[in-house]
Amino acid sequence: MPATVDSLRYDIESLTKSGAFSEIVDRCHVELTLARREGKHSVEVIALLGLAQAQCSLGHFDFARDYVNQAVDGAKAIRSVGLMVDALLARARIAREGYLQTGEALDDYRKAVDYAFEAGDMRRYARSVLGMGEIASSPDESSKHAWKAIDIAREINDDRLEARAILLLSNAFIRKHEYSKANDGLLVALRKAQAVKDRLLESVIIGQQGLVLAQDADSFERGWEQQLTALEVARGLEAVFHEFMRLYMLAMTQTAAKDLDEARRYFDQMLALAQDIQHPPYEMYTLGLLGQWQELRRNPDSASSYYGRAVDMARAVGNPQSEARYLYALGSVYMSQWEFAAARQEFNQARAIYRSLDDGPNATRVRASIYYTYLLAVATRILRLLGARPSGD
Repeated sequence: MPATVDSLRYDIESLTKSGAFSEIVDRCHVELTLARREGKHSVEVIALLGLAQAQCSLGHFDFARDYVNQAVDGAKAIRSVGLMVDALLARARIAREGYLQTGEALDDYRKAVDYAFEAGDMRRYARSVLGMGEIASSPDESSKHAWKAIDIAREINDDRLEARAILLLSNAFIRKHEYSKANDGLLVALRKAQAVKDRLLESVIIGQQGLVLAQDADSFERGWEQQLTALEVARGLEAVFHEFMRLYMLAMTQTAAKDLDEARRYFDQMLALAQDIQHPPYEMYTLGLLGQWQELRRNPDSASSYYGRAVDMARAVGNPQSEARYLYALGSVYMSQWEFAAARQEFNQARAIYRSLDDGPNATRVRASIYYTYLLAVATRILRLLGARPSGD
């Protein structure tokens, strides 16, 4: 006999909190087979969602995407609004964490918001709003979504949801360099995560506390140790996305501390992880970061090489947002070398992509850079005539 809807949900949630993702996979495979045999369609969709979420956590993103697409189709077939929202949220998470496709994720979050709001399902509505806040481009936008989710979480008495929302709010404060406010929020979020015994969420919050502590020289070492602890928990749970992002935070902490050699060590670990799980989107992202690292080292040729590889990989995985970003970065390197024609070529490609994505703000930003290359080119010619600049387009 397949499990009931409620019992399978409960078991998946409990195993998720403890980080037992492989156990979720084993359990959901069995339940999926039984549900299909017995024609229990709701249980089938929940089993598919459990498989999708667990495989995403384990870094098996192609499997996760296949399962979640089956779940979306299954929820649609049985006309279950609640399961449709759950499936959209899972698909958005896989797009964001697995493939770094924030555009795809945003589309699904918006659909989930609409479905949940129309159904009057406040818990799912809050989770959908929270997802939108996690990928918002501005910290103020993140804060707005976080407060909305916090209010709902308190109203329905959901400590885990509230902890996630407070974490989002704290991350928005970090982005605005308001570290005292961020730390206050993280302390509250940590207590709530501990109360619901969510081990992975607790480790994420501890890592973010470490990031805040590392902003001050007096507490840098303590913050560094907390970030390392969070990394080890992620590795112990085989939570690949969290391991990848923790390595990123460690690398950026050392970059901010101007220890570029130590930062490179963690960038290299990111690249090794991406190659170990054979996941091109993570490799693409790391190559872009290595391009930035080479710029800081004042190695423009190496920076251009890494950015060029990142552009090629973004095209290969079908990620136009990242492709445009790396084209812009490549153009900026050329511009810093006074190679204005080459810079314009990259900028024009980036602008075309942003226009195709209907991303007006970024298209406008790139257009301004294109105009700037013309101004610099004129200035360079004048300097060259005056003998002050021997080269330049």
